[in-house]
Amino acid sequence: MNEMSKKQQILQDLRKLILSRVSIVYIVSDEEDRVETLLKELSATFQPRPKLFVWNPFQGLRAEEETIENSKDPFEALDQVMRRMDQSFFLFEGIHSFMKTDPLLARKMKDVHRALRNRYTTLFIIAPILVVPEELFRDMVIYELPMPDVSEIERILNQVLSSSPPSLKLAESLSPELKERMIKAALGLSLDQVARAFRSALTGRSSLDSSIVDAIIEEKGQLIKKSGILKLVTDRPTLDEIGGLENLKDWLRKRAGVLSQNGRLQGIPLPKGVLITGVSGCGKSLCAKAFASFWGIPLLHLDMARLYDGTVGEPEKALQIALQTAETVAPSVLWIDEIEAGISIQSQKAGGGTQSRVFASFLTWMQEKKAFVFIAATANVIELLPPEVLRKGRFDQIFFVTLPNPQERKSILSIHLKKHGVDPSKVNLNMLTKVTEGFNGAEIEQAVNGAMIEAFHEGRALTEQDIVIAAGNIVPLSITMKEEIGRMERWAYHRAIPASK
Repeated sequence: MNEMSKKQQILQDLRKLILSRVSIVYIVSDEEDRVETLLKELSATFQPRPKLFVWNPFQGLRAEEETIENSKDPFEALDQVMRRMDQSFFLFEGIHSFMKTDPLLARKMKDVHRALRNRYTTLFIIAPILVVPEELFRDMVIYELPMPDVSEIERILNQVLSSSPPSLKLAESLSPELKERMIKAALGLSLDQVARAFRSALTGRSSLDSSIVDAIIEEKGQLIKKSGILKLVTDRPTLDEIGGLENLKDWLRKRAGVLSQNGRLQGIPLPKGVLITGVSGCGKSLCAKAFASFWGIPLLHLDMARLYDGTVGEPEKALQIALQTAETVAPSVLWIDEIEAGISIQSQKAGGGTQSRVFASFLTWMQEKKAFVFIAATANVIELLPPEVLRKGRFDQIFFVTLPNPQERKSILSIHLKKHGVDPSKVNLNMLTKVTEGFNGAEIEQAVNGAMIEAFHEGRALTEQDIVIAAGNIVPLSITMKEEIGRMERWAYHRAIPASK
């Protein structure tokens, strides 16, 4: 579905249901105001125009110019629906709470279905959760309301900008590119949340810059917290903060515009995800985080091992909620660190049916997800993963990271020196590159950090000799795990793409 026509598609879907004489439509959504607006627009497309009545347990049935007395009780309100013979739309808000507790309400709904099935009168139920007694499944249609699209979010942004005190200055500093990034960051929020996110992000600003995108993304953190198992990661390094790994960076740069309007119009296929494996400390997790900052979208962390520790309830249900949340706040990057901890061959054998069902659910979701949720998975021991995960179609590419080469070590040293305010040109990087031969990225960082502490303790500036001494106190993984690294490299030779050139 084209994002620009999503609202029209919703109206078309609902119109088809009405013309098909569907008696009860259950809309799964918590956006009551939005649904009321949609139904008002929908009623305007019919002649004669149906009247829209909205019910809630405190106000009863009411329309723009009419209120039906004694209709606060759900049974009385449903009786009024059945008695009314003219074409009307009825939207019931909050009735799902009564359906949970009163089994007689299901019987009443069945009577409503029988009364309306030959009329052009439709009962709409809106609720954030699905509460449908088994005997009613055949008598109603369930419709999941899509989240607001680009055009709806742009309309809200324009309204918020025009109502802000420094609206003229804000409008002048809003470039088309930044506007598109703001709209993209707000995708996955309800209209109320979109307006709140924009108002909150604009508060105290007289001009706009790229930092406003992060402020909008933070609003999504409230949704993510409710999942219980997902975590919104705000520390998202840029590609410039990663030394080397040019093959992986080039792969990502070629997909820079996949989320742009131009990319959508040209039908550019969206990437599904990548699996990054290799030597510990060589930047697997760092790369996974960089995908989110590159596209300017939220980064969600899914801890697969936590699914089974008993703190989040049933593993299958917890995973389902997590994946639904990831799609709700899409576009997003789903970072799964050490994916083999949750869906390895051994864990399926040890855990029996539960692990197998979780694995099957995850594979199905990977294949069928509709929203753009880019999976950035890392694995330390990739051989533990079932072959179904590794086959083409699950991930776009499998990258292998190994110990950095001399040029990459030089780049990593420069990055960490700059972080500490040290000018790399004042240091003999070529000599330090040789000293750190066999070091991974994490060990190089530790050497620089240790040198900084030593220099600070002695009250002087950092020297390259400090780094040499700090590096000499580190026994790198290339020595302690020499055989294991060799085994990894042999496995990856014909099975994965090197992340480095």
